[in-house]
Amino acid sequence: MLDPDGLNVWSDQRLVGYLWRNTQGLIGFRYGEEWLAQGEFATSHTLPLQQKGFMPEDGLARRFFANLLPEGGVRDQIVRDLKIANTDFNLLRAIGGECAGALSILQAEHQPSTEHGYHKVPDEELANLVARRGQVSTWTERMNAPASPWPAARISVLSWLTKAPTGYQKKNHPPAIS
Repeated sequence: MLDPDGLNVWSDQRLVGYLWRNTQGLIGFRYGEEWLAQGEFATSHTLPLQQKGFMPEDGLARRFFANLLPEGGVRDQIVRDLKIANTDFNLLRAIGGECAGALSILQAEHQPSTEHGYHKVPDEELANLVARRGQVSTWTERMNAPASPWPAARISVLSWLTKAPTGYQKKNHPPAIS
């Protein structure tokens, strides 16, 4: 039985496939028909391109997708801050838009952002971001924030890090990231 809250797996703006969980909470995955028809890449050697889904009972989908998630104390903090059950599927639902790697895992009603680029952060806003350090911000939280300067920004991964990349831009030069 498919989970009614199944998740879509994306690579940029292309739908890769679908994640679901069975009644025991185990994760399954299947590639989308368009992804297969276009001969795209497999997400992993353990999840080769095939029409047949990777059933939750096999554990193959969970092994791959759980490895995209944070671990240890960071994971515990995210679970605590978001007040969700500490399961891989719940974490993928909550923060899958910010996973490590090239894939985004989003709820069915969401699509990946098409807006990419830099946002100049005024001093006051930077101070607010620094003050938030240690507090989790999710992709869907920012998508739904009416006053957000980044309505589709993807920076919540920074709240998990003790160091964050910053950019400095000289006049008429591309930004330098440090």
